[in-house]
Amino acid sequence: MNIDRVQFLTVPVSDQAKARDFYVGKLGFDLFVDVSGPHGQFVMVGPKRAETGLVLVDRAVGGLDLDTRVHFQLSTADVDADIAELRAQGVDVEDAEEMPWGRVTSVKDPDGNVMGLLQPSGYGNWPR
Repeated sequence: MNIDRVQFLTVPVSDQAKARDFYVGKLGFDLFVDVSGPHGQFVMVGPKRAETGLVLVDRAVGGLDLDTRVHFQLSTADVDADIAELRAQGVDVEDAEEMPWGRVTSVKDPDGNVMGLLQPSGYGNWPR
């Protein structure tokens, strides 16, 4: 096999502009792509220097189930600093919990999609 990375994950949203502003403005993601395409606006965001993006798909145009939600995990070097920064921006986020795999919390985007924030402990064998 020649597969070497995940290109993107699809995140269903009800308002692409609002979602884009949340991911870019609140989470500090880069805006990779924001262009008009054959199936409506194509918006891709992602963490700085990331090799994988999140495509923010308009549910009405993308034909996705309105009840669809996704969950994904983001890696961070300092979960407590990120929690403080998110709270300063008015984002609701729980205190971090200590788990065998690291310190972890979660946050929801405006559409209820859940993102885990993990400061890894070195547990496991996945890439960092």
